[in-house]
Amino acid sequence: MSGKPDPVEPPYIAPNASSAGTIVIAVMITIGALRLGRDLLLPVVLAILLGLLLSAPVRGLRRWRIPERVGAALVVFGALGIAIGAGALLVNPATQWISQSPRAIQKINAKLKGVTQPIAKLGETASQMGTVSTSDAASVKIEAPGLVERVTMQGLQAIPVILSVVFLTYFLLASGPMFRRKIAKIYPGRHDAARLESILSEIELVTSTYLATTTMINSVVGVLTATAMWAVGVPNWPLWGALAAVMNFIPYLGPLVTVSAISLASFATFDQTSHAMIAPALFLVIHLTETNFVTPTLLGRRLPVNTLAIFMGLLFFGWMWGVPGAVIAVPLTVVLKVACDHLPALHDVGELLGN
Repeated sequence: MSGKPDPVEPPYIAPNASSAGTIVIAVMITIGALRLGRDLLLPVVLAILLGLLLSAPVRGLRRWRIPERVGAALVVFGALGIAIGAGALLVNPATQWISQSPRAIQKINAKLKGVTQPIAKLGETASQMGTVSTSDAASVKIEAPGLVERVTMQGLQAIPVILSVVFLTYFLLASGPMFRRKIAKIYPGRHDAARLESILSEIELVTSTYLATTTMINSVVGVLTATAMWAVGVPNWPLWGALAAVMNFIPYLGPLVTVSAISLASFATFDQTSHAMIAPALFLVIHLTETNFVTPTLLGRRLPVNTLAIFMGLLFFGWMWGVPGAVIAVPLTVVLKVACDHLPALHDVGELLGN
């Protein structure tokens, strides 16, 4: 037996502890940068997603020997013209609804007062309810002009952002796959470059398929909603169809906002409660049919993220970038999932997001 002391074992250090800490710090810094750089990054992200959506028509024109710059101009500015035309058609209904909203809210308040007054008598007097109703109506009358001014000001402030998105989208489409090849060449080695280009190609394919299919579905939902509102007799029916189409890009919350707005418009229009319930009921039928039958049939397994991932992406991007972030939350979550599937370090995250 030797007199040498037993060797002291070094303290146990969990494997990859330092790398895990580095990843956490990098993620936190990235989230902070994305939130602080909203004004710069959001137009770029919107342009990339629009480029993915419009890339198929540009490729189709290229097969007819139309240069990519010319095809990109035709597609981008053609789509812009259609959007401006649709917006011009909605200006009159939107202005009319905003101008009539104080009277509509007073009418709804009167109906709600008639329903809630018997219950409110248990704790409050009828005179107190009348005071609250009168003050609410007065505040609506005073704030209505301010609402129009705020909407106009926000619309003017959005013009530079819209122009930035339009021209960024054009340059991305006009350059073709050049940027994808250049990004792939940043990584050394042919194998890495080819692998990265394969990842970018799959991201483009999955995302463009999702965007094109979802845009088609939501457009049909908007047309059906507008037709249903016209058939029932709800005024400004093009406005409610456009609202349904746009808000349907936001899972869960979008249809809730739409059915609430349609309910308010219907209750402000019709005196009978049974008649007023027809419009929101028709929209719910359209929404449930689209959600449970149409979207699963057309998208199916081509949407590789699960329901929880969609909801978490909605919360995250909505918190980070507001309403625009909520609109683009699902395609961004799809991009994140496909990228994680191809990166070994993030493979577990991709598995967690998977369908």
